[in-house]
Amino acid sequence: MKINNSKVRSQYNLLRVLRAIWLNHGISRIELCRKFDMDKATMSSVTAHLIELNLVEEVEPQNLKIKPGRKPIGLGVQGDFGFVAGIEFHIYGIRAVLKDMHSRTVFSSDFPFDVRHSNIKEEFLNVYGILRKELGEKRLLGIGVAIPGVVNHEEAIILKSAKMGIEEEPYCFGEEVFSELDVPCFIDNDANCCARGILADHREEGYSNFLYCHINYYENRKIEDNNESLGIGFGIVINEKLYYGPEFTAGEFQTIEYNPERVNQLNLTSRELDLYGKDAELQKRVFYHLASHIAMFVNVFNFKHLFLGGDLPSHISDLEGLFREVIDKNWLYKNQRDCGIHLMSRDEMSPALGAAGMFLDQLFTVPELEHSRGALIWQGIFGDGLVDY
Repeated sequence: MKINNSKVRSQYNLLRVLRAIWLNHGISRIELCRKFDMDKATMSSVTAHLIELNLVEEVEPQNLKIKPGRKPIGLGVQGDFGFVAGIEFHIYGIRAVLKDMHSRTVFSSDFPFDVRHSNIKEEFLNVYGILRKELGEKRLLGIGVAIPGVVNHEEAIILKSAKMGIEEEPYCFGEEVFSELDVPCFIDNDANCCARGILADHREEGYSNFLYCHINYYENRKIEDNNESLGIGFGIVINEKLYYGPEFTAGEFQTIEYNPERVNQLNLTSRELDLYGKDAELQKRVFYHLASHIAMFVNVFNFKHLFLGGDLPSHISDLEGLFREVIDKNWLYKNQRDCGIHLMSRDEMSPALGAAGMFLDQLFTVPELEHSRGALIWQGIFGDGLVDY
């Protein structure tokens, strides 16, 4: 990227360095110089400005190797500079979390209510008020929202969500809800939020190409007229970016095997859905079937990692082994497929945590973060000092 204007170049370098510090907690000034091909004087000026703004602090170095001479000093983003909220809608209500700048959870809670199209705004604003009260004088930087359905994240519109009663007409979440708030907000599908959360929470591992599979299982309640008590969705990350498709439906899943009695994404009958939570053999059959589909995606797109999250099956002892077997079986060549398989911990807060991570990841994206109400320039959150440099 060639930048001619010296002021713009300085700002761009400042933002690149800030993102690198966030991605690599404890990185030293020397390592930053090497990474961005900057001289020591320029890097000292950049990092001094970030420290002056209370965005960055000196910490223990990331890669401490015993060498003669002065010990390097690490840099890290100030954890309490501000906080971000993650809010998930699900069929039983809302789950919400607060995270600091290091993606550490400082608050989480469940707010049960009967989700209907008519009460989305009211219940969201109630939860927003509770989160504000929880933070007190601490700064809320923004909110990420996770939705079970098809979402136009660019315009903050829920296109379809059976679980929220949004099927005939889209729901303009940005106009209805975000317009009432005084902080920037983002909204996305729940599986995509979880994938963005992986990018944020595991940023030092550098996951850049992976498939995330999100499983929802509602044992005690079915969605009216849909029998969607078991649901599957995918988050697709290619070159560190989520892939959405032109109509925002990338990641929506349906089995390729047709069954006229099918009432679910996975070719299950209503009777089988009733038995799913208790029947070990049925669970194994369902996930072998799912693994066969996933194996094709993993091998065709050369994904380096597969993450499985949400309501993982309770009656399969070696889920990782099952997926490894099917992926290797589907692979064209004799060598074992080089794809890491990761089982995420069973945490009902995963989409809310992912939504908060989504906001953090977007926040540290250079050079600006896109927002449903237009381009939200970095100084809107970090202050004028960031662009007056």
